[in-house]
Amino acid sequence: MNNSKCDSVCVIPTLKRPEFLALCLEKLSLTPEIENIDVRIYLDWAPEGRLAEVEYVRDTYLPTAEIFQAHTHVIAPSGTWNILYALKSGWETGAEFIYMVEEDVMVRPEFFQKHRELQASGDYFVTCGRRCGHMPLDFYSNPGSCYRREKFAHVIPHINMQYFANLAGYTNEHFPHMDDVGILDDGLIRRVMRSINGKAICADPPIAIHQGFHYYNRLEPWLNREGTIQERIQKLREMLPTVDPKGRYSRDFEPF
Repeated sequence: MNNSKCDSVCVIPTLKRPEFLALCLEKLSLTPEIENIDVRIYLDWAPEGRLAEVEYVRDTYLPTAEIFQAHTHVIAPSGTWNILYALKSGWETGAEFIYMVEEDVMVRPEFFQKHRELQASGDYFVTCGRRCGHMPLDFYSNPGSCYRREKFAHVIPHINMQYFANLAGYTNEHFPHMDDVGILDDGLIRRVMRSINGKAICADPPIAIHQGFHYYNRLEPWLNREGTIQERIQKLREMLPTVDPKGRYSRDFEPF
């Protein structure tokens, strides 16, 4: 049974960067279709006080979004558990289209429209909002992706405790000879896709921009932990245009 409010659900995994989430939601709010998208924020097991900040961000930038907070769970690297849990939860709503936008990804206004066009242009396992570096245009990349329900169903059986307990062991057992695609959330999805000869296509030019960068909140002058959530959002706005593209997760970063 479909318990989503519409045929499209957009899941947003988040953990410790509510100021990035603010800018993410702000960009989503500018898409023409947003009132017809079931937006769900999945806050991972977070420090005390983080939920209040996420609620402020939601209420300010996209009040129609719902927040779901995870309880204690098995620890997996790089947010793998929360990303896959968010996608699985989106699939479980029964929605036909499942979008995933990470907290440090900002979408262009044509994001949803372009994904629909890409989905209609061929039999794709997943459509991606941006090209991953200089990888081929059919290389799956997390930021700003979209699945049809029937395609993501192939991933669902592998989102299980055996996988989270031993990522490398599980993926190598079930998908041998695929060491070049990784073992984290995106690696698991690539392995499933390859195992059924599924296809991906990336938007070019990009419709989703990965704004995160390696040394955020790790090194000066990129620390942004002090002050209110409002002050940290403003500081991030001022910070982003000054970051060297070489330090970003996505080197083809385009400032907004």
